Amino acid sequence: MIRRWLVVVLTIACWFWSISPVWAENLIAGTIEQRLAAFPRWSVPTNLLTNGELIYPAWFAGEWQVTSILKEQVAPLAPQIVTPGFDRNKTNIDRPYQFRVRFGSETTTVAPGISMSNDATSQVLADRSFNGQQIATAYLGKQAVESIEVIKSPQIKQITKLAGGTQLTVVMTGYQQESRPQGWMTTELNQQIFQGKTIYLNTVETTTSYQLLAPGQITAQQVTAIYLSPQDPDYFQALQQPVALYRYVLSLTQT
Repeated sequence: MIRRWLVVVLTIACWFWSISPVWAENLIAGTIEQRLAAFPRWSVPTNLLTNGELIYPAWFAGEWQVTSILKEQVAPLAPQIVTPGFDRNKTNIDRPYQFRVRFGSETTTVAPGISMSNDATSQVLADRSFNGQQIATAYLGKQAVESIEVIKSPQIKQITKLAGGTQLTVVMTGYQQESRPQGWMTTELNQQIFQGKTIYLNTVETTTSYQLLAPGQITAQQVTAIYLSPQDPDYFQALQQPVALYRYVLSLTQT
């Protein structure tokens, strides 16, 4: 039970390096908006980009105070399939969590075919190590998180080591984004590997709609979907459907 609950909680620590609001005019318009509108009737997303670094708009640069609130959770395949951590996460509904995140300019390259709004060699990127440490600490406590390592090649990977010798590895496997006036809508797909006394794998989708309310103020609606891996005994019953969905409201204030 504990391992699956930790996987759900630690997914939060990847939000601010898996957000991908790139100007991507070549992607199909409206698909992410329609996906959010269809909540909770989802399946694994397809036709995602798999190459390139994740680029943020210029107004993300700097450090932010974030408040994250879980507003709703759904088990679409209940009562046949309910993940062990689902009931435990009910205690987090309407409970605000606060943490800091930051973004800065780095030299990078982008995926072929992506249309950028400015110089593609210098972009605003997430400080993944800092953000991951801040968020994991907020949810799990300072003593629970030993270290966070980010590896950028060949795939973007984040490794979180926890007290007691357990480890969560998250690998970005696909993403899509749509631009809107003063906002971005994104979908990110990650493969997660939780290594403790046993190894547990699953796939996590994070789909988010961000809106710039004013300079230094962002709000967002976010849905995290958990999909079973082929190694899970319930995989063929669930197939491409999520076994758990979590809807959050985010508020970011620049400091």
